[in-house]
Amino acid sequence: MKNNSLEHNIKSSNRQIIKSIILITSFLHFFITSNAQSYYPQNYFQSPMDTPLYLSAPFGSLRDNHFHSGMDIRTYEKEGLPIYAVADGYVSRIKISSVGYGKAIYINHPNGYTSVYGHLQKYEGEIAAYIKTYQYQTESFDFDHFPGKALPVKKGQLIGWSGNSGGSTGPHLHFEIRNSQTEQPINPQLFGIPGVDIYEPTIKKIIIYNLNGNRPFLLNDMSISKHKIITIDSVKYYSDTIEVAKGLTGFGVEAYDYMTNLNNEYSLYGMELYIDDQEYFSYRLDRIDFENSRCINAHIDYEMYKRDGIRFQKCFLDDGNIIKIYNYLRNKGKYKLLDDTVHKVTINVCDIDGRFSSLNFYIKGFADETLKDKQNNLCKSTILYPRKDNIFKAKDIVLEVPSKALYDTLEFCYEVKPKEKNSFSLTHKIHDQYTPLHKSFTLSIKPEEGVEKFSDKLLLAYTVKENGNVRSAGGEFKNGFVTARSNTFGNYFVTIDSIAPSIKTLNISKDKIVRDTLGIKIKIDDNLSGISAYKATINGKWILMDFDAKNDLLIYEFDDKTIRDTKVEFVLTVTDKKNNSSTYKNEITILSK
Repeated sequence: MKNNSLEHNIKSSNRQIIKSIILITSFLHFFITSNAQSYYPQNYFQSPMDTPLYLSAPFGSLRDNHFHSGMDIRTYEKEGLPIYAVADGYVSRIKISSVGYGKAIYINHPNGYTSVYGHLQKYEGEIAAYIKTYQYQTESFDFDHFPGKALPVKKGQLIGWSGNSGGSTGPHLHFEIRNSQTEQPINPQLFGIPGVDIYEPTIKKIIIYNLNGNRPFLLNDMSISKHKIITIDSVKYYSDTIEVAKGLTGFGVEAYDYMTNLNNEYSLYGMELYIDDQEYFSYRLDRIDFENSRCINAHIDYEMYKRDGIRFQKCFLDDGNIIKIYNYLRNKGKYKLLDDTVHKVTINVCDIDGRFSSLNFYIKGFADETLKDKQNNLCKSTILYPRKDNIFKAKDIVLEVPSKALYDTLEFCYEVKPKEKNSFSLTHKIHDQYTPLHKSFTLSIKPEEGVEKFSDKLLLAYTVKENGNVRSAGGEFKNGFVTARSNTFGNYFVTIDSIAPSIKTLNISKDKIVRDTLGIKIKIDDNLSGISAYKATINGKWILMDFDAKNDLLIYEFDDKTIRDTKVEFVLTVTDKKNNSSTYKNEITILSK
């Protein structure tokens, strides 16, 4: 990084033109947002809640392996706030799961859109009665059901209560609007359902890559601190001119939106890149395709995120990135820096209300004779290609990486490492955890001799980070190998799961009395392969137990059918994915008071 005269760079172009370009860009942000809203009906949907919509996550937020498909509405760390149907329609789908959206409801509306309400605590009225009847008919807590048009709803009707069910990390409402035909989620704020947002976004850091190789190579990084910023005619400039190695160049940005305070950081709505006042790249988060949402791992610098926990958004497109959020691409956002003259770069970031921030900086090319050596990858014996099926074989393993699993050509690294504790094979290092995958690969590992007698208990396990926790990849023993599918590279080995799940009662006393007036609570856990199924009965009849997977908690909520003040036989059987099972059986008494 070299200090050159910023004023000299600015004087070389007309100041008024520069100022006009920024003002035009500001107008375009407003115009684009207003134009996007004009495609969608306004004043048709009401708010799903009767409180201001303070968001914990806007639409399109950057998440692990996906873009957020809705907006998360704060419920003030509480459960049990009323949730309303946003328009007339009918309940088209009910899904209850111990993970994901938890207790969710889908409502189809006559205008061709579907509203979705996730992480509910419970349902209300006729909907609640329908669900409970269905659960007892099917003897299942988890289900995914399409009731036709049996449950009509009216705009403003109370349909349920906010909660923390499924994969939620805290009480809130996950709310979506989808195209009913395509299932494509659309930003709810485009329909006039606004989240509270009063601050403009901010750019915190910019990084510069050389893109000549198969993997972006980091050249420079710029922290945007106040003492490095000069403001001229209301336009922000970075005070240093950046010397960049000549070649194909790309930019990455760490930037955040701020809504109701300057402490909590949220994802952006959109971003633009200009070089010498020519647009090269832009995106905005109006719609997300579920099928390609995993492309977030190509949209961000995945390796940087895995190493440092920071999501830098690339201002260029990888060949395998097929998600359709990009509004403009010149040369896929990649700039050929071929000379040593000074070039102006402008980054604009915006929120959905049109508030934006801009930063201008200057780059200058130079010949770096050591660049190729720096980019050298020692693993060049095997090349995997993104648009063909790839098979890699070595002693005791077969790896199959299908077409469209990789985002770019991969110089594949493989290594045999010592055995892990409790493993029944050597450890096979399958490339590294810093390379994202769009689809799963198939991995087969041959276990050591003598373990065939445990064939039904064998599985593949992996550690992503060195000395990290062991995770199950599942799999089955067949034709002398244990085979599983996974979408994460890492260190894989064969192990055995022969340990049954644990069952621990939380409110059944030693004398088998339940004094809790609300329900029975039981903690269940499995050491490796994970819980596959559970079943609870009282006096031989199936009872509904709500499974909170993130807390390993089963809850039987008492109702008017609960037998009280007399001994009943309570039986709970829990089975893991390798068919190991545990059973708790006792005569218990549920007290009325």
